[in-house]
Amino acid sequence: MSVRNTVLAAFAGVIALGGQAFGQTVTIGTNPQGALFYSMGSAIAKVVSEKTEKQYRVAPFAGSSTFIPMINQGRLDFGLANGGEAAFAHKGEGVFDGLANPNIRMVGVAFPTQTSFAVAAGSPFKSLADLKGAKIASGYASGRIFHYYTDAALASGGLTQDDFKKVPMPNFVSAINALSQGKIDAALIPMNVGVGKKAMAEMSGGWRYLSLGEEAGAAEAVSKALPSGRIVAKSPSKALTGVVDDPTRMIEVDFFVIVGAHVSEDTVYELTKVMYENKPDLAAAFGAFNRFAPKSMHEANPVPYHPGALKFYKEVGLVK
Repeated sequence: MSVRNTVLAAFAGVIALGGQAFGQTVTIGTNPQGALFYSMGSAIAKVVSEKTEKQYRVAPFAGSSTFIPMINQGRLDFGLANGGEAAFAHKGEGVFDGLANPNIRMVGVAFPTQTSFAVAAGSPFKSLADLKGAKIASGYASGRIFHYYTDAALASGGLTQDDFKKVPMPNFVSAINALSQGKIDAALIPMNVGVGKKAMAEMSGGWRYLSLGEEAGAAEAVSKALPSGRIVAKSPSKALTGVVDDPTRMIEVDFFVIVGAHVSEDTVYELTKVMYENKPDLAAAFGAFNRFAPKSMHEANPVPYHPGALKFYKEVGLVK
């Protein structure tokens, strides 16, 4: 082979490697477009792509029960999960019962988010107890963690899914669309999620959140049904779509960035550093990142941290 052909073949080989030498593409698994995880992933991909020489792109799937195993298998690089979901996935419990994902690793905490049942603004339902016998979304075949959110929310009022007419839905996006179309009476809507805002605009009168139960033991019932879940009280404000009652008690969990063990230490270090140093850019890309607290990115978790993330946290003094 001539020197010229040898050089060309070598160059073609670099291109075929997906740009490992330069222009590397890194994937972030998310929920469907319009979902909170999609907006989060898009913001992270935009900012990290701008600040590094790698190209980050979101890879949307029906739900985390699809993309988390792909991260575990090395078919995706990064992803997003809430605290309970990450613990379930790693151990093979709950929504991932019998399907452990030992190769997922923690990068860090993004921000907390709140969720509760939402109903049409003009509906007669004023409390969880009023919903008894009504049609609610259930199943969530492609986003099973919402089954546990449902259990947790109902448990706060001493209720179970058997107290309702269950309407199977593939994921929470479909459930919110069904609520906006009047096909069900209530659906779980994460705070300020894009598809929820769209439903608010499309529904006559919009929708409002129901406050969780205040019975003794409500907080314990929520954390038992959804690990890392806690009850918080929110007051109406322009920034909190759907919060009408003061207070409105909701489920709150932390959302995490996770990564596969196969991803290099340098890549994980780089993403962690960019997130830590660029909160304003993340918030400009997706407003929910205004709640991002960089100095609280590292917290104890059953899922082990990736060495690349730990390297950065040690450098800035978040861990010893």
